[in-house]
Amino acid sequence: MLSINSSFYPVLALFVFSLTACFAPQKVIKMESAESQTIKWNYGREVVLIKKGDLEARIFFDEYTKKDLIFDVEVVNLGETEVLLQPENIFFLSDSGEKGWAYDPEQEIFGEQMAASRRDAGAKNAAVLVGVAAVATIVAVAATSDDDDDNDLDLGGDTFVYVNTTVPPVPLEYRPPNINFWKDYALRKTTLEKGYKVGGKVVFPRADMVRSFTIVVPVGGVELKASFHQRLFQP
Repeated sequence: MLSINSSFYPVLALFVFSLTACFAPQKVIKMESAESQTIKWNYGREVVLIKKGDLEARIFFDEYTKKDLIFDVEVVNLGETEVLLQPENIFFLSDSGEKGWAYDPEQEIFGEQMAASRRDAGAKNAAVLVGVAAVATIVAVAATSDDDDDNDLDLGGDTFVYVNTTVPPVPLEYRPPNINFWKDYALRKTTLEKGYKVGGKVVFPRADMVRSFTIVVPVGGVELKASFHQRLFQP
C-alpha cells in the first residue's frame, strides 16, 4: 500500500492555495463621460458629441482588455476643404498632465506582417529539417538493406469603417494585437473630403492610475476633445 508522509499535506495545501491565488478576478473598468458635454445615448453607451468649425465627432468608450483601452471615434467633415485624419496623432491627456498616445494601425499591421513572415520562414525551415532527418533515416535504412539484400533504392522522383451611432456597434470578432482587428476595425489614416465621414476603433495602453482624462483628436488644424472619468472595481 502507498504510504504518504504527514508532512506532505501542508505542502499540498500551500500548492493548492498558490494556484487559487493565481486566478484573482481582473479589475472591471467603468468609463463615464465628464460633465458639461453634449451626450447622446447609444445602446447603453454615452456618446460624446463634439462640433468645432466644420468638423463633427462622436467619441465613446467601447471595451477594454488586460493591456488596452478601446474607444470608438467617428469624424465628419462638413467643410469645403478636405482634411487628413491620422490616428497616430490621437492622444489622451490625463488630469495630471500625462500624455498617452494611440497605437498607429499602419505600424501595427506592418509589425504583424513582419512577424508572420518570420513565423512562416521558421515553419518552413523546421519542415526542411524534418525532411532532411527523414531522408537521412531512409538512406540509413537503404544502406542497411544494401548490405543485407544487395538491392538498390531509387530516391529519385517526380476603407472605410463607418460607425452609425443609432445602432449597436458591431461586436468585436478580433481584438488587438490581432492583425485582423487593425485591418477591419481600427480607425485608419483617411483623407476626408466634403461630406465624408470615417469611424473606427482607437486603442490606447491602459492607464489604471488615471482617474480623469481627455481624448484629443487633431484633424485639419482643429482639436476635437472628449473627457471621461475612469473608475476601476475589484470583484
